[in-house]
Amino acid sequence: MDPVSLSMQPAGSLRLGPLAANAPDRCACCGHLAPAASVAGRALCMTCVPAFALDEPDIDKVSALIWLPHLDQPVVSRLVTAVHTARAADSTVIPTTGPVGFAKAAHAVLDMLLAQRAAAIARIGTDRPSVLRAAGLSLNGITIPKRTGVSALRFVALGGWFGPDNGLYQSAAAEWIRGP
Repeated sequence: MDPVSLSMQPAGSLRLGPLAANAPDRCACCGHLAPAASVAGRALCMTCVPAFALDEPDIDKVSALIWLPHLDQPVVSRLVTAVHTARAADSTVIPTTGPVGFAKAAHAVLDMLLAQRAAAIARIGTDRPSVLRAAGLSLNGITIPKRTGVSALRFVALGGWFGPDNGLYQSAAAEWIRGP
């Protein structure tokens, strides 16, 4: 999945929708978690939804663009799920009895991923998915030479997406622990 090509899809086509009755049992992007919604016919887990649902209002509140050429989107999504799951699990444990090292490691990995927002800004001028989408839509009808590769842009689901108030981290944690 190339974010630039995705951003050029027809207006309104990148909205959340229900899963089809015959939806696969694993996410079409990361292949790890069970899908929870569909976007443009893809059955996606809640970690991967923010990488595809570019027409949703407030997409910038739940996702950010990063520049990460050495990892593809499915790997980034699995990493983000693991990070948020470790952070959520450790936040409910008393530090003297819980695996404090996991929380520290999770924060370090998330900080590293989020630091790559600066690289996205340096290369394309933004880290906001809505701006990428607007740029892609503005190219509608313009003939663009066939691309030979994909960009190194990736999407990171932000912490608020997994916050304890919406319960997503609990379902993600259960799926992550259970595994495929």
